[in-house]
Amino acid sequence: MLYSKNGSIPKPETDGTEGWIEVSDEPVAPEGQEVVWCFPPGWVVRDVMPQIREGYRWSYYLDNGWVEFAIEQNEIQSLESSQITFLASQDISML
Repeated sequence: MLYSKNGSIPKPETDGTEGWIEVSDEPVAPEGQEVVWCFPPGWVVRDVMPQIREGYRWSYYLDNGWVEFAIEQNEIQSLESSQITFLASQDISML
């Protein structure tokens, strides 16, 4: 039996404080899948993340599985140190 506190990844022992709950042992994933801890619901057997394509990223959703998103490609601007001195916080967030 494993133990979790406040949704933490289960481990075989507690630290003796209150609030630990018993959780089932980690299941074995079939080939091509992996097991991850998501609280709630607990252990999740899911497909392994697909290969990453340039300009995209993957996010996992319990109801929808892996969903691919395009990443906005912004060109990085180089600034002189004298230019940085005069930037406000709102200006920096727009870089």
